[in-house]
Amino acid sequence: MFSRPSARRGRTAFAALALAGALGLSACGGSAQSASPASGSSATGDPVKGGDLVFAEVTPINQWQTQNARFYEKANVLNSVLDRLTYFDPEKKELVGWIAEGFEANDAQTRFTFTIRDGVTFSDGTALDAAAVKANLDALGEGIASAQIQPNVDFGAYKSSKVSGNKVIVTLSRPDANFLRSTSSVAAGLVSPATLKGDNAAQNDISKIVGSGPFVYASQVPDQEVKFTSRDDYAWAPETAANQGAAYLDSLTIRYLPEVGNRAGAVQTGQVDLARGLQPVDEEAVSGSGNQVLAVPGLDLTANMAALRVGSGQLADVKVRQALGKAIDRQSIKDTVLSDSYTVAASILNHGAPGFVDLSSDLAYDPEGAKALLEEAGWKVGSDGIREKDGKKLEITVTSSNNSVVIKPAFELIEQQWAQVGIKLVNRAADNTFLATALTDPKVEIFGTRQFAYGGLGPVFGPETNTQTLHTDAERDALYTKEQAASTTQEHVKLVGEEQRKLVVDDAAILPLWDEVQVYGAHAGVHVDFTTGTAPIFQGAWKSES
Repeated sequence: MFSRPSARRGRTAFAALALAGALGLSACGGSAQSASPASGSSATGDPVKGGDLVFAEVTPINQWQTQNARFYEKANVLNSVLDRLTYFDPEKKELVGWIAEGFEANDAQTRFTFTIRDGVTFSDGTALDAAAVKANLDALGEGIASAQIQPNVDFGAYKSSKVSGNKVIVTLSRPDANFLRSTSSVAAGLVSPATLKGDNAAQNDISKIVGSGPFVYASQVPDQEVKFTSRDDYAWAPETAANQGAAYLDSLTIRYLPEVGNRAGAVQTGQVDLARGLQPVDEEAVSGSGNQVLAVPGLDLTANMAALRVGSGQLADVKVRQALGKAIDRQSIKDTVLSDSYTVAASILNHGAPGFVDLSSDLAYDPEGAKALLEEAGWKVGSDGIREKDGKKLEITVTSSNNSVVIKPAFELIEQQWAQVGIKLVNRAADNTFLATALTDPKVEIFGTRQFAYGGLGPVFGPETNTQTLHTDAERDALYTKEQAASTTQEHVKLVGEEQRKLVVDDAAILPLWDEVQVYGAHAGVHVDFTTGTAPIFQGAWKSES
């Protein structure tokens, strides 16, 4: 069992409470939350041991390097293979111990000490000791040049670490109040020293990635499925995990099911036990057949949003950006495109996320106000109903991945709403081919997205290389710096609130749409909890005879 983390005491407890906010991922087995059944029933009873659970994921993954685990498909698998130093408990809204049984921070948020748990081993038998942790932290903070692996963006302040017995002492180059929270991310998953020594190909090969987690790679059929078996000797789950030992399941099969229309049927017929990405129109059919629809809130993520890429030039005027926000009828999007599994966004953070500030009054639908702002900005309605200025049409393009099953129809409705105020939207949402080149193209004005976040919003929107706004802002950058240097919980919460208001209201760089949620279909008799990053916790999952 874990000792109580020293980070819970005094001022150091602040860092352990770092908010669940921007770019990153949550802990496997950690951050356990029961999904809210959107409809249907949730499996109950005593855990049943044995069996294989088949999980349907959306897209095959061929590049598995852990620092890049910022997509659901990869994170949901590595969640069960890699442990982390810390674990974010959603009930307590704080970090607890995992591989680090204790942790603390200095008041300046520049030095962090981790006490490493004894007896933990990687699946190849080597020790997950302080030396192995240091090697991982160096890779996360510095990258691995020989394998062409870049540093983890959440470890941008990392300077160095040293080992002292069973402790690892980390020094940062600048204050970062969100550093501890980042150590709970799947993208900060711990791999064996042998894995770290591999070349780029080896570190992207799931069969060669060695972790200390509850499941171990067994086999795969490329682009179809990957199979894992449970570790009999696993005995170091996070402090608050219900199952403190080996997984109840014998094995776990990840099967790829890219056709969204097939997921509900696969759950209903029992071809799969759990499927991610049910579309709203299928929820009633799944629950009506006696199976489960599980809506999992993404507290580790931003809301689904239209990130306005100020670098495009079309959106340089804040009045235009504010007009776009006023011209969105969010309730209509929920009523038309979404379902009761979804919640209309009221900030860039989700309802329930630590530090959330309710900005719903600033996000009210106001098409007349939108028209007035556009007029003030010099955009006049042309003969075709689309506004013009200096001979150019107010035509805007949106790009996004196809990961969300509702993103394209949502922007189709926004397209209609914006047309009513004289704005033309070119909807390229869910077009992955277009996305590949549009990510860094300043001529593409909107990025439909949601991003994993661990505390403040600077790691997403601060870097010059960010793909959200393609733009940095001196005032916001100064606010991000202040937030990272906060030395009390109260100060940190206040500054994260200011970041939300600055991004959403004052600068209108972000248009929140709906809270991030992943809707799963589960066969009757499946019991599974989820992380605050919406990932299934297979270490504690089981199947009854139902």
